[in-house]
Amino acid sequence: MGHKKAFSAFIVIMLTLLLPLEHVFAHLMLVEKIEEGVLLVRYDDGSASVGTTVILYDQEGNILSEGNTDSQGLYHYDPRKPAYRAVANDTMGHRAHWVKGRTNIWLEIPIWMRILLGASILLFIASYAYYRSDKKVA
Repeated sequence: MGHKKAFSAFIVIMLTLLLPLEHVFAHLMLVEKIEEGVLLVRYDDGSASVGTTVILYDQEGNILSEGNTDSQGLYHYDPRKPAYRAVANDTMGHRAHWVKGRTNIWLEIPIWMRILLGASILLFIASYAYYRSDKKVA
């Protein structure tokens, strides 16, 4: 009976922590190509990543340009350069990549769905652990 109470307490704690979400403090940094010569570096909540260092590479891995984003999160580079890949690093430890011809799946998945998926995985792990511990008692 002790395992059932512990599992119930875990569920209550998880629901208490996850249901009243008003603000999400962790976020993902994204790099998008807006047009030739312009990259947008932003977070998944839509806010611009200001002052982020962007390094632009060609297909062989040679550095084409390096600089920082402006107040709107935009990084401008010479569109005549054969940009293949960009790496963005901000001062908070976020790192994002852009590769020519690839789309970022995180842009298509809403944040609420990612949170729900994460909570579901945690609940599955807790349920499996409860199931395994209940088998050992019997």
